[in-house]
Amino acid sequence: MLKGTSILRENNKRKVLSLVRRLKQTTRKDLEKEMNVSKNTISLVVDELIQDGVIEEIGVTEPNKKGRPKILIQIKPNSFKSVGITVSKRAIDYTIINYDGQLLEENTIANDGTDAEKTIRRIMELLESIQHKYEKIIGVGIGIPGIINEEELKVPISTHLHWKNVSLQSFADFSIPVTIQNSVNMGAHSAIHDELLADDKSIFYVRVSEGVGGAFILDDVAMPGHTWNAGEIGHISVDPAANTCRCGQNGCLESLINIDEFKNELSENDIHMTEENGYFFPQEESQVIDSISSKYGSYLGKSLVAVMHLLNPKTIIIDTPYNYLPSFKEECLHTLETRCLDRVYKGTTIIFGKKRYNMSRGAALSTIINYEKHVY
Repeated sequence: MLKGTSILRENNKRKVLSLVRRLKQTTRKDLEKEMNVSKNTISLVVDELIQDGVIEEIGVTEPNKKGRPKILIQIKPNSFKSVGITVSKRAIDYTIINYDGQLLEENTIANDGTDAEKTIRRIMELLESIQHKYEKIIGVGIGIPGIINEEELKVPISTHLHWKNVSLQSFADFSIPVTIQNSVNMGAHSAIHDELLADDKSIFYVRVSEGVGGAFILDDVAMPGHTWNAGEIGHISVDPAANTCRCGQNGCLESLINIDEFKNELSENDIHMTEENGYFFPQEESQVIDSISSKYGSYLGKSLVAVMHLLNPKTIIIDTPYNYLPSFKEECLHTLETRCLDRVYKGTTIIFGKKRYNMSRGAALSTIINYEKHVY
């Protein structure tokens, strides 16, 4: 464990790494201004990172202008690697990226996610294999659908995987730092990266698949909440007259707009739709599809009103299989516009994702962010 001036020096190193990674290319002078530290501090940190093979000099700025040119620096992409893993009912997905976020490897392993002991064992075997293949891995991010007690490394409950009070302590002994969070939190980091929103300070991300979950990202950190339930937008009741959710409430958002419910409604109306890359596309115009997707848009909008009024995020990212159904998007926005305070609605950027965000990639990205923010 680092102490005193060593912690300060390591903090400065990681701040420099974070800035250089985000800016892609910069100079020592610009880092000095961004961090509000002395020229000597920046020079020492940058020189050390160059010596360690993490940062490289790539040329000079403004060679044709008067004055001494500034030397450009950037991250050496393969200096560090990061691993992201997500667990679902039928598979383990993993992604390996370099420090610049470039993809090195990804794959899906068939797995019975309901068997907690077997799943944990397979992840450990996967990590050992990756560790033998890649050098300089700074950490591993693991996303699990459910409530994750990060302090005790335990899953109190995962309704999707049928886990209850499952210990994750075996990961604490792994030779590389492991961070475990709800998988939707990991998806949020992927969305923020793909939408180029790294500078936004407050973002709410909502994802619809077999369930419905949300994540509130504040200054790059997913807020866990006192009982690790922050972001549970899926269990906001939007129609008390509707069927009972598995949580015991009536009319929860999750029970009303999850992907299986949508498929059931299509089947009941003898409607077939094209599903491609995680999205539904209507094969022809249909009033029934419009009616169903409008209803789903209204339900989601009602839930997001509470989010916007309580959390007041700068940006909301909507990641659902229905984003290409016009009536879904239109009704969601209409509900927000008519039910939100005008100032809140107009001050919030709402993004309907044009692709499903890769959660295991988000888990790897979250590991980089975690590395830059925490010194032990």
